[in-house]
Amino acid sequence: MYEKALPIIGAEKLRLRVVLVGFLKPSSPAKAASILMTNNPARALAYDESHFNTQTEEGGIRPALNPPPLIRRAVRNNTQLLIRTGEEATPTLLYRNKHGQWELQHGLGSHGLHKIMEIIS
Repeated sequence: MYEKALPIIGAEKLRLRVVLVGFLKPSSPAKAASILMTNNPARALAYDESHFNTQTEEGGIRPALNPPPLIRRAVRNNTQLLIRTGEEATPTLLYRNKHGQWELQHGLGSHGLHKIMEIIS
């Protein structure tokens, strides 16, 4: 999703905030922590997505071996926030529609990011 959003972000039609969670696999929290621990989390996230293996359903980033407590707590809190939305799905998107009302969407579905852009612009 990140790479698909880049042209829309570059055109200044979308501001994207990524909140990393860890729930799909046992390694997910450590992978989210690994991304947060880098000097450039956006680049690490892009690497993770661009090296996604569809057979194993794993991104390319290696799990952090011993993330600091602050990072572990951030990932845990982010994951709990996602759970409170009522569904554990990624991506979960929170955005304002063209009427200024907040919309919450779990997953992109078949319509993808372009359909969302029609809703918000």
